[in-house]
Amino acid sequence: MQSKQEERGLAYQIIVFIFFFLVLIFSVFIGITRFLFSEIMMDNSRETVSHLAKETVYQIEGRLSAIVDISQSIITLYNSDYLNRNELDTILNDYIYEFDTLESITIAYAPEYNKSGDSRTIYHFKNKAISQELHPAEYQYLDWFQIPYELKSKCWTDPWYDASSTKQTVISYCVPIFIKGNCIGVMRFDTKLSGLQRIVSPLKLKRSGYAFLVSSIGTIITHPADSISFNESIFSLAEETKDTQLRELGKKMIQGETDFIRLRGNTIFNDSWIYFSPLLSNNWSLGIVIAHKDVVRDLNLLLIIQTLFSVIIFISISLIVYYRTFSVSKPIRLFTEVATKIGSGDFDAQLPPSGNSYEIDHLIHSFAVMQKSLKEYIKNLEITNAEKNRILAEVQVASEIQRKLIPANTEHPYKVKEIRCYGILEPAGEIGGDLYDFFPVDESHFFFVIADVAGKGIVTSMTMIMVSTYLRTISTYNFTVNEIMKNLNNFLCTQSSAAIFVTALIGIIDLKNDELEFSNAGHTPLFLRKLNGTYEIFADTHSNPLGVFENMEIGSSQLKLDKGDELILLTDGVTEIMNEKEDFLGIKGVESIIQNLETTNPEQTAKQIMQYVHNFAQSIPQRDDITILVLDYKYPE
Repeated sequence: MQSKQEERGLAYQIIVFIFFFLVLIFSVFIGITRFLFSEIMMDNSRETVSHLAKETVYQIEGRLSAIVDISQSIITLYNSDYLNRNELDTILNDYIYEFDTLESITIAYAPEYNKSGDSRTIYHFKNKAISQELHPAEYQYLDWFQIPYELKSKCWTDPWYDASSTKQTVISYCVPIFIKGNCIGVMRFDTKLSGLQRIVSPLKLKRSGYAFLVSSIGTIITHPADSISFNESIFSLAEETKDTQLRELGKKMIQGETDFIRLRGNTIFNDSWIYFSPLLSNNWSLGIVIAHKDVVRDLNLLLIIQTLFSVIIFISISLIVYYRTFSVSKPIRLFTEVATKIGSGDFDAQLPPSGNSYEIDHLIHSFAVMQKSLKEYIKNLEITNAEKNRILAEVQVASEIQRKLIPANTEHPYKVKEIRCYGILEPAGEIGGDLYDFFPVDESHFFFVIADVAGKGIVTSMTMIMVSTYLRTISTYNFTVNEIMKNLNNFLCTQSSAAIFVTALIGIIDLKNDELEFSNAGHTPLFLRKLNGTYEIFADTHSNPLGVFENMEIGSSQLKLDKGDELILLTDGVTEIMNEKEDFLGIKGVESIIQNLETTNPEQTAKQIMQYVHNFAQSIPQRDDITILVLDYKYPE
């Protein structure tokens, strides 16, 4: 009974293996088929839609071009001296009667050039010619008059309803009228919008395809859904559904581009392909919509047939494999038992000497090699873990050394009663590359620094230690801040890696003269906060970051300090902290924090700034060291 179960189990495993192998093969085959045929179908659809769009655009352009040609002829007649008004109106009436594309003609003069009855519209109503007088107050502020009159150039209007004469929705071709170089009015040539709609609306493609027109500002002019025409634009629909893809489509259409793209948003287009092409005459755009399911319908049918064929093959092969696996015998069972022991950790278990077949012998040999490799791997893993633990211990020691280099926060550091300091350093990892320090140089000078070593890890930590030690040493030689900065730069150029550079802000406060001299080498700005809550920001830097160019000239600045002035120094870990929207806090954010501070000592200021930073970042992990150093000068008790 046990033997039968083992045979069935092995057969099942082999069938499952072959099943997944064949699934992979047929998945690749179906994927290739889908890719190739989808490309062919998309190319065919694109070509078909392109031809249809070009033909439709040609018809629309022909209608619009006819209006332009008529306008040129009439403008030529108007500018001639051979026709009086009645003769001109007769010719205009003949044009309207002869050309069904032309709905009406309007001659509109500017108020200063208009005489009674000069501005007029000529149109047909029930086969009767009508000339309707216009007053400048009726049209001088309308787009069809004002735009060509002010720009002194020809233009097409968007659709508008002519309530005064034709009672039709028209689009107008407007041409400025000139006499002796002066624009005296506008001649308007109207054509029914319905004429364009009759060209576009009948277009059908596959089962659900249709066409629509979009104006130069994105308004949908024609659409199978009457509630959308003139009531919606591409952009209003995109705004309603928050669909950025639809908004980009609208931008491309009004910019006169041609493309064939797919929209998947929850809009009136649903999941569709849209081909769009511009109308060069009036900057409109024609769009043709085809549902994606119509494009891939034939492809999906082909894939269904392939899938059914694959299932039949799977079943046939499974039956053959199932009956053939009964020939598996005892060596496999023995081998399985030994393999189980090895899997449970007994790497010294003895494998069977022979399987009485080439395939089984080869398998046993492979397991013997694997058994030996596993032993070596376990041994190497133990060595690796021991080395990892040693490195981790060294990193922890380095972190402890780094923390001890940071001066302790006391109310008056080193018993300097004129100064109160408080610093916070939060490294992003076990060890960081930020640094702050402060100490008296002599009885009348107080030194402070904040610095940021580029990068993370042991190398940056060691660089930070070098900078801290060097500054405490060199500052005792009564150098100025720019000299200290220059010496530090040359020291880093010779001692540190070429890939390591340091930004730093160093200052020395003259306690007798109430003066601050500071130098900024590529660091974040210094903030000076007054007792009344106002503040100044010193964003100019005096040099590039340190450790890159030797013998670099470095400047400095001097400030007169008042009693109670508070100096706020930060590293870029504060300004470059990000929130969940991936927005940086930035200098503006720091200024906003400083404006809202209600503190009276450096400790409260530093802690409130840190709390604001954490509130801004919320749950976003810290990526860089965050360091804040606050000093105030002769705070009035």
